[in-house]
Amino acid sequence: MKKNVAIKVISLSLVLALFAGCAMAAGAVDPAAEEEVVIATAVETAFLERTAIRNELTYIGQVQPLKTVNIASMLAAEVTGVNFNVGDEVEEGDVLFTVDAQDMQNQIRQLQASVNALNVGVESAQYQLELSADGAQTRLLELQQEMALHNSESGAALAEAQRDTAYTQSQMFHSFNHRELRDIERDRRFIMDEIRDLTRGLNRDQYIENPRHPERYDPWVGAQYQALRLQLWPLDQEAQAIASRQETLRHAELAAQIGQSQAAGSLAIAEEMLETHREGMEQNQRMAEFGVQSAQAQLQSTQTQLAIVQDNLNRATITSPISGVVSARNVEVGQMVTQAAMPFTIVQLDPVIVQVSVSEALINLVHVDQEVDVVVQALGDNQNFTGRVTIVSPIANQASTFPVRIELDNPDGLIRPGMFSQVTFVQAESRGNFVVARNVVMSDEYGQFVYIIEDDHATRRPVTTGLESGNLIEITSGVSERDQIVVVGQEFLLEGTLVNVVTTNR
Repeated sequence: MKKNVAIKVISLSLVLALFAGCAMAAGAVDPAAEEEVVIATAVETAFLERTAIRNELTYIGQVQPLKTVNIASMLAAEVTGVNFNVGDEVEEGDVLFTVDAQDMQNQIRQLQASVNALNVGVESAQYQLELSADGAQTRLLELQQEMALHNSESGAALAEAQRDTAYTQSQMFHSFNHRELRDIERDRRFIMDEIRDLTRGLNRDQYIENPRHPERYDPWVGAQYQALRLQLWPLDQEAQAIASRQETLRHAELAAQIGQSQAAGSLAIAEEMLETHREGMEQNQRMAEFGVQSAQAQLQSTQTQLAIVQDNLNRATITSPISGVVSARNVEVGQMVTQAAMPFTIVQLDPVIVQVSVSEALINLVHVDQEVDVVVQALGDNQNFTGRVTIVSPIANQASTFPVRIELDNPDGLIRPGMFSQVTFVQAESRGNFVVARNVVMSDEYGQFVYIIEDDHATRRPVTTGLESGNLIEITSGVSERDQIVVVGQEFLLEGTLVNVVTTNR
């Protein structure tokens, strides 16, 4: 455009010069003698409008599927059916292929029969447990043992009381009889002393010959002796009675002790029998509980085996875990598959992702959910898309750039994995100021300026600029919407230059 304007100006000057030369040759008036002719400089102008300017950075990325799932068989078996080919669309849950499951079905029937039998065994064991815990016969025996224990406890208590009573009576009578015997012995000694005094004057030889009949020697002595002997007889009788009572009390105390010992022994035997009975009941209870636990463990083990086989049977039907498109199929009917093989690959293409690596100058301006412009040039007229940032790596890779993932909606399936795309990030943006071509703003040692048209003459207007983007620059101050700014031809202008506005853009 600049060259075109310059050519127009030069051509106009040549035409004027030729026209002047012809006039002189034809005898026209000498131009030097006439007023000097001023030639206007042709320019294009524009009235500016406030708009936005963006500083953008563009990165190249390659389209990838959102998800790629390799489908494998968990069983080593023969393939019995295949339902999809490469390029087919599948929904989540669609059956991709099936494998032979006859053996597993037979195992399920066998295990189910075992489970039914073990359920009966568990019920039987539980019934035995209930009988051992709540049986009437067992309870009756326990009541009998408890009654025997109660009787033994009562007998032991009574025997102990009798023993205590006998002991108390024995002690009481022993104390009383001891005092009585002491008095009797005192009286007896007194009488014996009198007998000795009475017989002391007798001839010793005579007394020795007849010690029990002193009256044979002396009638008075004999009478006194008999009287004293009569006094001894009741004392001796009373002493014997006391001794007899003491012996009876000792026998009673001994019998009470023996009865108490026997009652204590009976109580111990009753307690042992009750404890033995209860231990037997507890043992039977534990045995019944163990039987229930054992039956339940066997049932649970068989149920676990059944669940495993049922799970394997479910795995015989291989379904798609996602909705997408079949990108690879490596299986045929009759083929044996293993866990190492990957019969199907499913890719999800709506949305798709583009991953680019941005520089450290931009990474802090990128955030999740940020919208970016994406161009897929392979799609021609339908190449422009709006993407959304979903992942921003906080760590740089080996190339010192930061991976960023962008998602693109792809409802029509036009964007295909492998296509190259251009992702544009906004590094800086400004709105509400004037934006012109970079060459409209000129500069010299006094600063930046533009030319505006006032009364058909060029006027220099100082301006300040802001954001630059490509061939555009932002003017932040110095002009307004009313100013007619020179946008073409400004290189040939000076302050006050007469201009010819060829075109004005609005």
